[in-house]
Amino acid sequence: MKIKLPVLATILFTFFSCEELDKLTEFNVSDNFGTTLEISIPEDASTTWSQEVSVDLASNEQVQQNLDYVQNVTITNLSFEITDYVGAVDTQLTEVSINIAGTSITINEAIILKTADDNNQTFPIGTKEQWAIIAAYLKQAESVTATLTGIVSATPVEFNVVIDVKATITIDVI
Repeated sequence: MKIKLPVLATILFTFFSCEELDKLTEFNVSDNFGTTLEISIPEDASTTWSQEVSVDLASNEQVQQNLDYVQNVTITNLSFEITDYVGAVDTQLTEVSINIAGTSITINEAIILKTADDNNQTFPIGTKEQWAIIAAYLKQAESVTATLTGIVSATPVEFNVVIDVKATITIDVI
């Protein structure tokens, strides 16, 4: 005996309130959508750098399969770390900013690159309010381009900027 979808829906609505049914059809996907930027500035080059990177929710297979059903995006962490530093011991990174979804976030402290790398120092990016703006954008667009800029005090220099974007995506299949 086949039960048709409208009959099944009627049965479910009879036994469950709309709110309870909605909870049954929702699930969360939590993932790290971070990435790594490789910065390499040769000797005698401009000390100002700028680089773009994309954050794409569809890089998670569960999210990709349910893109039409994304109900909410919540960012739970946005930070960066300096790794694999090669250069002078006292080289500083200043005027660091990140622009994501029209939201500009500035890091107001000078970062001594070698020290930050050696100490595995993590730098938080933005406020919860800024995270909410970025999350709302991701809910509509599924991916966003972030532009990082900064100034180094000396060249040559090489380092990675490891961006940590932890997010929870709520998917509601009905």
